Amino acid sequence: MRVISVLSGFCVAFCVACVAPQIPDTNGLSPVEADVLKAVKATMDGLAAHDSVALSERVLPDAVIQRWQTDSAGVWKTVTLTGAEFASRLGQPGPAFLERTWRETAWVDGDVASVTAPYEFWVDGACSHCGVDVLTLVRDADGTWRVATISYTVDARGEQACRGRFPDMPLSPKSATR
Repeated sequence: MRVISVLSGFCVAFCVACVAPQIPDTNGLSPVEADVLKAVKATMDGLAAHDSVALSERVLPDAVIQRWQTDSAGVWKTVTLTGAEFASRLGQPGPAFLERTWRETAWVDGDVASVTAPYEFWVDGACSHCGVDVLTLVRDADGTWRVATISYTVDARGEQACRGRFPDMPLSPKSATR
């Protein structure tokens, strides 16, 4: 009788687990960290849409955006834009952009957060470059996370070089399988 009771309990627990609503996997993120990553995603979505309004809503006008790249001699060079310049330049009509990040790490300290992640950047379906994004976000009085800084490295040697650097880079967006 005890065995039947234990088996009945197991069956009930199993059935409840099968019909219970599925909770999305947060990959161990706190709700605040998840909000920060949503703000970063919204920024990338604005970039992909060439939407200067969406970019301006997510990026502070006086934010500092820095692109770091080595020249042919191996010397580091940087291009720096303000948030307003970034939103204006990348918010204009142009080729199809897609920036994807993975292995995002978010750190939150009160109203300041930082995010790091490898990324890949595609232009008109071709891998333009890859590197590492480092973003700092601040939370406004209304609770909105806004980008204060973006610093990113650029490796423009092509898709195969990027895959060599980042073996876990997602498949090409042109690929039918994910």
